[in-house]
Amino acid sequence: MDQLLQESMRDFNIVPTVVAIDVMFSILMASFFNVILAKFYIITHGGYSYSRSFVHSIVLVGLTIALIMVIIGSNIARAFALVGAMSIVRFRNPVKDSRDLVFVFAAIAIGMACGTQFYQYAAIFLFVFCLLLVSFKYFGFGDLAHLSYVVKLRIKKDKRASLNKVLKKYAAQHAIIAIEKMHEDDAEESIIFEFELKRKLTYDNFLDEIEEEVSPLSLSLLVGEGNISA
Repeated sequence: MDQLLQESMRDFNIVPTVVAIDVMFSILMASFFNVILAKFYIITHGGYSYSRSFVHSIVLVGLTIALIMVIIGSNIARAFALVGAMSIVRFRNPVKDSRDLVFVFAAIAIGMACGTQFYQYAAIFLFVFCLLLVSFKYFGFGDLAHLSYVVKLRIKKDKRASLNKVLKKYAAQHAIIAIEKMHEDDAEESIIFEFELKRKLTYDNFLDEIEEEVSPLSLSLLVGEGNISA
């Protein structure tokens, strides 16, 4: 063990042992592959958590990792020195979407492959990764068959029967979340319920029916992906 450590420390040298053109080519390839990765992130992104700085980070993380891998090479001492240097860095920026974390790891993987000059592996990985991204987006992989909706209504109490009639017509299933009386002597009440639409029906039709049959004093609708437990 002592002999292994002595040989490792003997090789400790921060001067690169690779040709500068190889370093440049590794960085350029990592940048090229990660630009493609970032472009597919933009194309397939959904939701409200898009950040331009994160897109830039995908590219910059990849080329940084590529240089790190070139510097480390097969030198154990450099690897330990890098671990010590990186241990003082604290990342406190929360990741809003777990999918974003996957892209960070993908950029790191591509950077590592390019830094060790396994360009063909990086290209194969990028091709399969992007192919899956496009397939997930355009084939709706993982999407729920039905969306659930949460509705808050303020109605006259004598309109409860009309509301139940509309729900029976449009909702595959529904659940009352809360009922609030506005005033003891008042004939109004606030109802919050969750429901799933029947097939081939839209919430626009549902809202039109509610307006016509129930005539709510106020109406709020929230679209979500939650499931209703019957």
